[in-house]
This record gives sequence, structure tokens and C-alpha cells, in this order.
Amino acid sequence: MSRRIFLDTSGWLAVLSRREARHREALDTYQALVTEGRSFVTTNLVVAEMHVLLVRHRGSEAGIRLLDALRHDPTHDVLYVTPEIEQRAIDRWLRPYGEHWFSLTDAVSFETMRAERMNEALALDHHFRIAGFATLP
Repeated sequence: MSRRIFLDTSGWLAVLSRREARHREALDTYQALVTEGRSFVTTNLVVAEMHVLLVRHRGSEAGIRLLDALRHDPTHDVLYVTPEIEQRAIDRWLRPYGEHWFSLTDAVSFETMRAERMNEALALDHHFRIAGFATLP
């Protein structure tokens, strides 16, 4: 088991928003992972999704707070998508799994997890399970 967990938009939003149906479960899971000393990995595409969601629902200051917090939090690592990762995501995940309607962000997340040898994601998105990854909670 990797000490690192992939942090998807769906799981991250559930942790932060009391309006989400699985908020309590996601928050408890997140806090337990932090207590265990696990760290989180995400991509700049997921950060962009989270930023726009926060701006839309809580205002621009909330979006800036997220971006600032990520820069100073050693438990959250943001990996930047290269053209090579994006192309592998398209070839390995979008083309063969077209019937599942994965987003480019999903495909890049899967490819990042594969490349980084991670098998767990804090994600409520069932696409992670379709792609063969374990989801928490």
C-alpha cells in the first residue's frame, strides 16, 4: 500500500462541502488518512476544477485561499501535467474506454496514479473503480 493517496475533485469537494451527501464520511476518511501520516497527490487539472467550484459557490477569495494553502501544505503534492502524460492518458484511457465517458481530467488522474504506482484515491467518482483503482471512503 502506498503512503500516498490520489485526491480527486469528487472526494475533495465532499471533504470541504457540508452540502455534499457524503460529506461526513469523506471528512472522517480524510482526517483518518492525515492522522495515519498519509499524504495526498493530485494534478493541476484537479486543482483547476476545485478552484472553479470554490469560486462559483464561495467566491474568488475562497479560490485564492485554496491555491495559497496548497503552496504551503507539505501533505498535498500537486503534479503538473506534461504533454507526454496527457498523450498517454488519451491513448491508454480515453480511446479504449470511450463508452465510459471519462473526462480528460479523469484520464490524466488515472495515468498519474499508474505512473506514480498509486492504487487508492479519495474519490466518489465511480470512474476510478472502472479504471481499476480503489476508492475511499
